[in-house]
Amino acid sequence: MSANIKVYDDIIPIVNMLNGGKTIDEKVNVSIAIGLFAGNMVTLARAAELSKLSLGEFIDVLKDRGIPWGEYTEEHEKMDDIAIKSLLSRMESIND
Repeated sequence: MSANIKVYDDIIPIVNMLNGGKTIDEKVNVSIAIGLFAGNMVTLARAAELSKLSLGEFIDVLKDRGIPWGEYTEEHEKMDDIAIKSLLSRMESIND
């Protein structure tokens, strides 16, 4: 399914400056996918799929726009701390 959408004349020059597509339609679709991802409505992989870009290409577009694509939570930090302590402990026991 597709829809014809009117893009306001003031927006077209801005959209033309965006990377992530060659045509206005492609650039608008990438921008919509970014908005859906940034709004936590779709996953990173789904946003890349919707934008018709590979995951790597989509991540590059996000990086170019300064949009964080990986989420490092407090829970991730706790898990990393546990893993590091465990690794250091094993290394100490090997060296003893």
